[in-house]
Amino acid sequence: MYAVRGTFKHPIARSGVPFRLRGWIDLMMPDRNFFANVALVLASTFLSVTLLLAAGEMTLRWRYGALPTEWRVPMKIYDERRGWALQPGHYSYFDTKAARRVDVSINELGLRNRPLSRESKPGVERIMLLGDSFVFGAPLDEDHTISARLQARAGESFEIVNVGVPGYGTGQEYRLVEELQARGYRLGRKLVLVFFTNDIQDNLGLDYSTMGRNRVQPAFDVDAAGNLQQTLSEPPRTPTGQGAGEWLGSLLFFQFLRYQLEVALVSHPSMLRTVEAVDMAPGLPRTPGIVAGWYGAQWGAHWAVTAGVLEYLVKALRAMPEAPELFIAYVPSPFQVHESFKLTIVAGASSDARYASFLSDPDRPQARRLDAHFIDLTPALRQAAAHSVLYFPHEGHFNELGCDIAAQVIFEQAIKERGRGSRASHD
Repeated sequence: MYAVRGTFKHPIARSGVPFRLRGWIDLMMPDRNFFANVALVLASTFLSVTLLLAAGEMTLRWRYGALPTEWRVPMKIYDERRGWALQPGHYSYFDTKAARRVDVSINELGLRNRPLSRESKPGVERIMLLGDSFVFGAPLDEDHTISARLQARAGESFEIVNVGVPGYGTGQEYRLVEELQARGYRLGRKLVLVFFTNDIQDNLGLDYSTMGRNRVQPAFDVDAAGNLQQTLSEPPRTPTGQGAGEWLGSLLFFQFLRYQLEVALVSHPSMLRTVEAVDMAPGLPRTPGIVAGWYGAQWGAHWAVTAGVLEYLVKALRAMPEAPELFIAYVPSPFQVHESFKLTIVAGASSDARYASFLSDPDRPQARRLDAHFIDLTPALRQAAAHSVLYFPHEGHFNELGCDIAAQVIFEQAIKERGRGSRASHD
């Protein structure tokens, strides 16, 4: 009446199902041991990954200490004319986009520089390096910034002053120079304005990603009478850091692993092509922000505003009683230098017209047309990029080598040549 005692018989075997179908049904309806094994494998994998992340996180926390992340460091304070200023003090934080500890000292003037006297010592020539986060040196320690590497090359007969504030555009940089001069600080015999592609957005007060109005940033323009006009900024909201859904981004070890992967991808374009083929390529870095500022349908109108602000700055500096010799150093975006970064633009060109515009004309150093010495950092950076990584992949700024190359080019053209190079043409 029943099967042999002790032997389990599937209910289907007691039904009228043909024998040939039983094998397929058994595959579709595995026994309870199968599900138990799958659950055990998944649990073991989850536990292993969790332990790996925990061990890596503990190691990095032990190495770097209980550091805040970059968005929780109260280094900026509200400034009505400039939007924000740097608050004097010493700050240490973990930069999640570059996966490293950063130590920053801000002097009494809100500059990442040693205490500054109103004029340089006798026999010492002062040179100011004016710019945004590339000059500031994010996210590098002070010995590796462009100004520090330039100081090491120039020697004790020169005083290189770092006048860089993260996020500043040309108008904000000019306001900072105005304040320094009003407080009795001499600019020096030479001033190097370091210009980056997103300065166009900064001068218009636009958000990097959305291209909408960023009201924390003042907007600048030059009116028909040749006067510099600006829309004042609004006080920023208190930063809240990442949302609860982005908890993984706050893990130092996760950021470290991501950074190592991105360095590998930038170093080996063939690897990037492989991951792009399966639609897994990372966004490197800050697209479409950098590209949107330098290209696109409104390029002409946007550039006209920045060109006017630059021309105003040049004239205002030359009208000063002790007018410094002016150099404009053009910093290309990583997309204009590294083949791996450019590949991310190629991948997005079909969906964003600004990317296609970039590919048709990647080089737009329009500052050549201004009446100032022009230093194009692009050739030297491209030559070095053939065998080295010069930018932080996800963060987007110069790494140590990038800063060193920029300092070398500026030294050769602004200091070693003593300004005897040919002045940029006006055509």
